[in-house]
Amino acid sequence: METEADEDKRGGNYQEAIVKYSQLLQSTSKSKEEALRWLCARGECYLELSEWKKALEDGKNALDAARRSEDGTEADEGTNQRVVGACVLCGMACSQLEMFLEALDYFKDGLKKDPKNKQISGELKKLQNIIMKEQKEHAESQDCTYSAVSLCSQSIYPGDEQLINMEKEILAVKYKILDDEFYKGNNNHITKDAQLETQLVQAAYECLTMENLNDSLILISKAVAMDPSNVFYRTFRAQVYFNLKQWHKVIQDYWIIPKSMRKPDVWKQGGKALMELWLPVLAEFWFRKATQLTGGKDEEAAILFQKVRVKRLYDPLTEDQPVRVDFTQFGRAVFAKRDIAKGQTVMTDIPMVMAQSLGSRHIPACCNCAVSLITPKDYFGNKLLSMGKDQLDLIEEFWPSVAFEDCPHCHREKYCSKLCRIEAWDNYHRIICPSLNPAASQIYDICENKGYGYTSDGQWTEVWGGHYSPMILIKIWSIILSQVRDLMEKESVSAPTVEHWAKARAPFRRFIAYGTIPAIKRMPHMLPIFQSVFADCGSGLKYNINEEEFNGRYYQAACNLQCFSPSITPYHRFLDNIKEDIRAVGMLKYLSDRPPEAQFAAMCPLHACSNHSCFNNAEVCDLDIDGRPGIQMIARRDIKEGEEVFITYIDTAMPKLLRKAWLYKSFNFWCSCQRCQFEGEQPNECTNCHKKAPEGKNFSACGKCKKAWYCGVACQKDAWKKGHKVVCLTDHSQVTSPEGYDQL
Repeated sequence: METEADEDKRGGNYQEAIVKYSQLLQSTSKSKEEALRWLCARGECYLELSEWKKALEDGKNALDAARRSEDGTEADEGTNQRVVGACVLCGMACSQLEMFLEALDYFKDGLKKDPKNKQISGELKKLQNIIMKEQKEHAESQDCTYSAVSLCSQSIYPGDEQLINMEKEILAVKYKILDDEFYKGNNNHITKDAQLETQLVQAAYECLTMENLNDSLILISKAVAMDPSNVFYRTFRAQVYFNLKQWHKVIQDYWIIPKSMRKPDVWKQGGKALMELWLPVLAEFWFRKATQLTGGKDEEAAILFQKVRVKRLYDPLTEDQPVRVDFTQFGRAVFAKRDIAKGQTVMTDIPMVMAQSLGSRHIPACCNCAVSLITPKDYFGNKLLSMGKDQLDLIEEFWPSVAFEDCPHCHREKYCSKLCRIEAWDNYHRIICPSLNPAASQIYDICENKGYGYTSDGQWTEVWGGHYSPMILIKIWSIILSQVRDLMEKESVSAPTVEHWAKARAPFRRFIAYGTIPAIKRMPHMLPIFQSVFADCGSGLKYNINEEEFNGRYYQAACNLQCFSPSITPYHRFLDNIKEDIRAVGMLKYLSDRPPEAQFAAMCPLHACSNHSCFNNAEVCDLDIDGRPGIQMIARRDIKEGEEVFITYIDTAMPKLLRKAWLYKSFNFWCSCQRCQFEGEQPNECTNCHKKAPEGKNFSACGKCKKAWYCGVACQKDAWKKGHKVVCLTDHSQVTSPEGYDQL
């Protein structure tokens, strides 16, 4: 039948071929290698019939079959080629489904197996053309709809009401600044002399322009004494105090001005003074008023608000780290507090929420802390059958004991210890444990089936199409609900308050979200599933998962997640345990493979503040932090004090135009990093002066990096001096592009 199916496929009878391949796949006697072959063939038929989702499903299943067929042994050449074919199949299907990032990942996986594969090179070119065509209009205008300030809320944080009263008390006690009534008094007895006041103000202004601040202060103070309620005089003197950096005096003068008479500039400058006194909640209040009164048009006030908020949120997290977090026009950013040498740790970070990737769920790991739980069977596979007694004894003696602690209620989650099980229960699992919340079983089933599940009308399809596990979103909502429940119990109330919800959601407000295509459009079947999970969570609790909430949380995760794996596994501990045992010599031939890695995605508060550069000076690595997997950033080169720390969001081995298009599509900004400034786009255009080459001709490329083209020696030297030297010598010596990219 396989021969007939192959003939139908070659003859273009794709529907008939699909029927035959399906019959073959239903056979119980098929080998794993045959399943791989038939799945790829059927998937290619689906591609020809434009049934993209079915083609993608077959490609994914083929890759799963390939993984199972290897089972700890090295794959043969035929299997490798079919894996490449499955990668191409998945990539082509994803391209047609407009899942461009997924398509790129599949093509890259194929290139790892076969770097010279011409079909993948061709598909990468097509993918590049799709992306570039879609973004051409934006590329020409260099327009960007992304606004960091607009994505950041100025809403009041839970508990700020109490903090602002405390800061007012500091003003009253320390600086003798009280409420307005203290200053008003009865000024009827003061004799007015309009002419003298005018002369004093003019003289004060002249002194101010000549930077004779003390004289200006004396003169304007006399005018204030003559008319204490004059708003202009108070504002003038506050400006002089501001220039003298007498911050509390600035506030003292502004405080007397009735709120209804304070102009936006008064609120903004008062906020700056409060910022210098480090009364952050009051400073936020003043900057918020300045922003509101200008209808959001005063970008400086809006940025200053975020600077205060970022400092008070992140300074406690970076107290013992060599970096600080600040807010710039591009959003939150990480800066070095001191010089950081190449190879040193820039920062460490612990996940706030994490979940194992759908593709690595077969590799055992703790659901709560991500600790690897691999056993000798997981690592060695069939190699155990060929080992001698010494090697088996060595494994028995020195492979670390792996403890599995299941949830005793649902048995759907696995933990490394009782401590992690209890921690997970208190943190999130009590909300979604299927024993208490049967609807949550759907989510666990979808994860186990790699995103596939039944729709409300009973259709089996890919219901989850995100880059990460849906468990990330489930955990976010569950963590919030758990916090709300704790607050309710603490206050002995039967229903949650608005403040309870605000406090529980507050930690996740650190993460900015941005997306151009609503998540509901890509995954319409997920919303009703999420809604059913959180419709009744016990204790009268429920979470209203509407379209806005779904879209917001989806992109909050998509924009901030970092992939990581446990850096220390039982395999690594085993190697350390046997290093002084003579029997380890006979074990060496069985230790050639890397241990299977449980991939996790996590939202980490500090990491989420790091911006992108194609010329990144830091890179993210896995790290064991106090016995738990986490992440760290390592300096790729020396980082000076005050310099911003950059990581990369994408594969920077791609050509410049493709990099910029991917960044715009995924993150809605056009990269203007140092590398993008001095790397060329096309060989027929001078990278420095943008002169076009004659028809059919190209300019000479940089002899070192081959990534910039110049119309002559003068332009080459000019670009070298401006900054190409730094990028060329520092970065391109470290970047190796896959052959498929080089051909683009």
